Amino acid sequence: MTDKIISIILFIVGVINLLPLIVFFDVSKTAKLYGVQIEGESLTILMRHRGVLLSLVGIALIAAAFKSEYRILAIALALISKIAFIFLTFSAASYTSEIKQVALIDVGAIVLLLLALGLHFYGK
Repeated sequence: MTDKIISIILFIVGVINLLPLIVFFDVSKTAKLYGVQIEGESLTILMRHRGVLLSLVGIALIAAAFKSEYRILAIALALISKIAFIFLTFSAASYTSEIKQVALIDVGAIVLLLLALGLHFYGK
């Protein structure tokens, strides 16, 4: 049962990480996701690349949901990514309400990832 709970958590957080991939295919979605308009090719490239990188973390989490040997690495990657985003967001002087919402979702995801990590080590 513990293994199933861990898998569900990793799958859910993995799917959340896949959502920014939308920006790779449609840069205009940054306005809805982050409350910012993308102007210029350089920023477009960076945001599209960000979507790909976050989706790779999502794929790692989804793979870890099915292959327990990937769990520690996938959780570590996701925690580093999410903690960095939260740090950058809340240390900034200002940010959009959409970015704040993403950061708060990441806080919830961190709680879930730490729960999965705890269950992985101590739930057996």
